Amino acid sequence: MKQYKSYMDRQEISPAVHENLLNLEAGKKSARPWMKYGALAACAALIIGVGAWRLTSSDPGGQTAQDALYPGIKDCYGPGEIPPDSAGQFAADCIPLPGDTDVAEPGGSFVVKNRTFVELISPMIPSILYQDITDRPETAACRAYNPGSFMVDLTKEDIQAIFWGPESVPEGGDDLPCTLFWSGYTVRGRALYDGQGQLMELTIWGENGRYDFELELRLGGLPITCCIDMDRGDKISEFNGVQVAGWSKVFGRNGDHYICGSEFMTKNDIGVRFVNRNSSVQSEHVPGEDTDLERAQTFNALFVLQALTEGGGLHLDHLNTAEHVPAWREESFSTLAQARQEADFSPYLPTAEPEGYSAYAGNKEFYGRLSYQEGRSNDLFVRWSRGYDNVEVCVYRDGYYSCNLVDPDNPASYDLRLYEIPWCDSVPKEHRETVDRPAFRVEDMSLSIVEARGHVHDTGGLTFDFDVLHPDGTVVSYRCDGLTAAQVWAMVEETLR
Repeated sequence: MKQYKSYMDRQEISPAVHENLLNLEAGKKSARPWMKYGALAACAALIIGVGAWRLTSSDPGGQTAQDALYPGIKDCYGPGEIPPDSAGQFAADCIPLPGDTDVAEPGGSFVVKNRTFVELISPMIPSILYQDITDRPETAACRAYNPGSFMVDLTKEDIQAIFWGPESVPEGGDDLPCTLFWSGYTVRGRALYDGQGQLMELTIWGENGRYDFELELRLGGLPITCCIDMDRGDKISEFNGVQVAGWSKVFGRNGDHYICGSEFMTKNDIGVRFVNRNSSVQSEHVPGEDTDLERAQTFNALFVLQALTEGGGLHLDHLNTAEHVPAWREESFSTLAQARQEADFSPYLPTAEPEGYSAYAGNKEFYGRLSYQEGRSNDLFVRWSRGYDNVEVCVYRDGYYSCNLVDPDNPASYDLRLYEIPWCDSVPKEHRETVDRPAFRVEDMSLSIVEARGHVHDTGGLTFDFDVLHPDGTVVSYRCDGLTAAQVWAMVEETLR
């Protein structure tokens, strides 16, 4: 992980790519040429006639999704630090959202049930250029969240008002506009607010068997992405006076999934990114070959139609301000002594700096941070660094951290000396979570337990990682590089009294 982090820390996007992203967000102000298509009349799309393109939602036959929409690197641990510019949206470390250590499935999900039958003439579908980016490289980035930011689950009514407007569902209307073709999808959403309760962005997910989508909305700018394609903004289409960037890619082990995406700024200054995998839309007549990719593109274009057509659109006014802002506190510490002034945490922190870190060629680095948010997190993190070696201790209070308790009489569940690298091949499936990060009760801790958690670090020497559960429910997490087992045990033992 450290080599990966070190590599990513050195990466920069080119000025040309940066300009592309800015041009896309600037909407009509961009100097880029666009492909011009005729404007679409909103009401004319809902017609029945000879030669019409008949679109219906199909039953996926109970198939289940096998792959995530955007599978990423699950390598987040923390809490790490927010970068010096706390307003920044990206950071080199993968930083979890406050309270997101063990997030439950959000509430408010519902299955979209529409009764309206819709037929569309094919020219009424927006002509969006979905350029193929299957073989193009992407740059990964992780996000940092402002202190105090928090998530709120959206209700069914919240989601309906986004599409129907402030008056919500019209009398006798469907759950959501039928032109979305989301009927049969299980839909849920979450809104992200800053520490003052102002909306930053929101996400809506939909799933219907092997079909799914993700819609991201942000006020005043395009939603932040953790996956940047270097050429995605090079070709822009226009629909109803709005610039739209579209892309598609083949995905999946067997090349049997088709991802389509589009992003644009609406005329009421809402940044939009809509990405769908495959499509529930089926057609009786499609110009061309009627491929799975064409149907996925059609599903994406139908959303563009809804978002950018007069009488449709997107509405966020009802979500601009959170009803309740959780109390929060963030503190940084430049010394261990400062961190130990926090009375609730000091009994679980080392009383002295780790051996070998206090005088490392005059180049010792220390970082400490307290993070509290009502109902979500209460933890204090300290770290000493010397080059690529780190000693990290994090104290989690109030039960906001889930640990993997193990039985010390069952070494197979935690003893790294029993397994060969790569552990993915040698560790039995039933022990993978505990071998990766085991937790021990205070009364079970010993030098021999610490020794069982040691393995060779990539900078030389040993590294140790494990959690300790205290009787009051506090969990202390240790990760220690470049120390001996006896040195790590001495640091832990003094907190067990």
